[in-house]
Amino acid sequence: MPAGSHLLKRNTVTLTEAGPDKSEVASIIKQKPNKKILGLRFYLMVYNWPDPERMAARRARKDERTEARNEARSERGKAPKPYKRTTGEWLREVVGEPPVLLDSSLTERSTDQILLYLRKEGWFHAEVRDTVHFRRRKLLGGERGEPYRRPKAEVEYVVTPGTPYTYRTITFTVDDPTIQGYVERNWGNSLLKPGDRFDADVLDDERARITADLRELGYLFFNKELVQYTADTAVGGHQADIVMRLERPFAGKDKGLQGTPEGTIYTINDVTVNTVRNLRGSDATAPQVLDTNGYRLQYRDQLRYKPQALLNGVFLQPHTRFRQSHADRTYRRLTGSRVFDRVDITYDTTGLGRPGLANARIDLLPGKEQSMSVEGFATNRGGFLGTSVSLGYRHRNLFRGMGSMQAQMVLGLEAQQSFTGGNITTEEGTTGGVVEEGLFNTVDIGPEITFRFPNFLLPVRRDKFARSAAPRTAIAVLYNYQRRPDYSRNLAKMSFGYEWNESRYNTVGFFPIEVNVIGIPQKSEAFEQYLRQANDPVLTDSYTDHLIAGMRGQFTHNSQEGNTRRNAFFARFTAEWAGYPLFIPLQVIGRDVQDTSGNRFKTVAGVRHAEFVKVDSDLRWRRTIHDRSSLAFRVAAGVGVPYGNLPVLPFESSFFVGGANGLRAWRARSIGPGSYSAPLLAYDRIGEVRIEGNAEYRFKLIGFLEGAFFADVGNIWNLKEDPRKPGSGFSEEFLAELAVGTGVGARLNFDFFIVRFDLGMQTKDPSLPPGERWLFQPKDRYASNIEALTGNPGTYKPQFNFNLGIGYPF
Repeated sequence: MPAGSHLLKRNTVTLTEAGPDKSEVASIIKQKPNKKILGLRFYLMVYNWPDPERMAARRARKDERTEARNEARSERGKAPKPYKRTTGEWLREVVGEPPVLLDSSLTERSTDQILLYLRKEGWFHAEVRDTVHFRRRKLLGGERGEPYRRPKAEVEYVVTPGTPYTYRTITFTVDDPTIQGYVERNWGNSLLKPGDRFDADVLDDERARITADLRELGYLFFNKELVQYTADTAVGGHQADIVMRLERPFAGKDKGLQGTPEGTIYTINDVTVNTVRNLRGSDATAPQVLDTNGYRLQYRDQLRYKPQALLNGVFLQPHTRFRQSHADRTYRRLTGSRVFDRVDITYDTTGLGRPGLANARIDLLPGKEQSMSVEGFATNRGGFLGTSVSLGYRHRNLFRGMGSMQAQMVLGLEAQQSFTGGNITTEEGTTGGVVEEGLFNTVDIGPEITFRFPNFLLPVRRDKFARSAAPRTAIAVLYNYQRRPDYSRNLAKMSFGYEWNESRYNTVGFFPIEVNVIGIPQKSEAFEQYLRQANDPVLTDSYTDHLIAGMRGQFTHNSQEGNTRRNAFFARFTAEWAGYPLFIPLQVIGRDVQDTSGNRFKTVAGVRHAEFVKVDSDLRWRRTIHDRSSLAFRVAAGVGVPYGNLPVLPFESSFFVGGANGLRAWRARSIGPGSYSAPLLAYDRIGEVRIEGNAEYRFKLIGFLEGAFFADVGNIWNLKEDPRKPGSGFSEEFLAELAVGTGVGARLNFDFFIVRFDLGMQTKDPSLPPGERWLFQPKDRYASNIEALTGNPGTYKPQFNFNLGIGYPF
């Protein structure tokens, strides 16, 4: 650092009395210290890593070589190549962060900005002073201690807010009696209340409220800048009289609204919908026009959309008063259809003969209707690697009705562990496997087709869902064939339902019909014997043919995507109900069957159907610390209650923990339920209750390399204790049965996708005896149990699990 300069170590804000939010004040400070990762100024360290003298020498050598190459290229008539950074320069300029040196001018500017902020918030007599400290702070407060050993400084901003001003009276004035009547009618909804603290942000929100009200009433050209305030603070008692004036502030002497475009209620005369890709008729050929239902549809050669399908997303109506909500709904509906790359709505008042009329024009830039894609994936399911290839086709204007079709064919090959492990033999001395083991002993193949139509197919009032964006009917059909070492399985699925965006962040889905048919036509003899020896009804029923017919509802709130705010949230709630009495036909057409154990149940076409109710939730919160580090949290919980025809949850509907996106110190389906402890013969641990929590600290390192530290907590349980699985039931001891995993991760962030590596360590294993579950606790009983079972002294070793994933885990 230059002589006499000091590294800015910290900014602190001290409030001498209760008043503004300290974090809000701190965010105004113009000069921030160097960013930290886990308390270390990592980016400053990277900046200082290269030696300046060596870096300059390398720069000179590299420039010399580049000049020589460019001379040779110039002789051959080729363009010169640009000069590139050296490694040291890249570390300094791209990754590193130069030291933040104390700048007195920025400190002074910060003081002024804090004072300005306080006055905007109602503390008109606030005082702010700054003090630079060159001594260390003592842990328990009081006077500062010894000077910093290195040239460092801390800036303290001392804020004395004083008594805030409040509103005494609030009035408004406008020269137009019609506008005055409208404002008076809605004055009860005003955000300004006598006695509230003066707040410039609330004043601005009131501007937006009045503007929204008037634009909804037809004032097409009214805007926020037409709402002005005058505050009289001389009334005493730290109070202010607020006068709101509705006027044109830059109109000279005549600032009134009466008779001006801003003060006129407009009626939509014509609505033109232009679907020509070259906007505004840049092509010399005039577009063709189709008049239908009072709308003018412009197109070239052929209209690519059915008129009714196109107009279903248009809420602006000819010969009706302008309403801002109609314009907003039109924009949301057309953009939400994902058929158009761009949507513009403009208004024109010229040449209409009288005031108060406006023509609306909706310019649509059509997107590409059809596309194909081929994708390859590397998979990691519970620690087993595999690969898959997906061939996809998409049509965004199906039958010219602005619906979409997405078809996909997936072929996957994976390495999966056999349930039997090849250890169980039959009398003939063979395992009787379905397929021979190999590098990829599991095959998944199947098509999936999804249709989405831009409205509800069944008769629904159009205005009932006018507020929503992109209401759509979704129909999905899927077939999947899976071949594993122990069995083969067929899955057929059909769903019919509705989806719509209730707001910018909220999405609702309701699927009144969802049918899943799972068939297991072939099992190996060894697997059959394994099921008999396990004598586990849950496992046995999970690997029999069964039918799931029910409905599902889902609500999703997502403010994470594209959000630059400091806090972002995601929440998803799902509810499922399968079987009787919801699907009464199952009881009508079902056939009574009795198994060898005397249990009676119904089958449809020879397949037993499941009955259960299930709810599930997933909550996530991301907090940005600074532009290079953040915290992410997740809480997930759910419960499924089986009843009636099938006393267990189907395997596909059961809960599990572990794997690359959950409890990362364990493989998927390898822990639980509860404190149940038994040798892990297969990854089949499922339950009816799940509780899981995750926390992760993420930070950028060098280039596209990112790092993370994480902690995961969770487990699954059965609703009732299973005598065959001691400790599997959910009880008041569930907190002691939560598994804990900690670990570190690395991510390769290429913007368009993220490759993730996580190494988790089992920090608390609930399957161990009480008092020995935490990693740091002695394992005496565990060693004794192992010795009793094997005859050899048992030694506990920390257990690790490596995960490979795509994208962030949550």
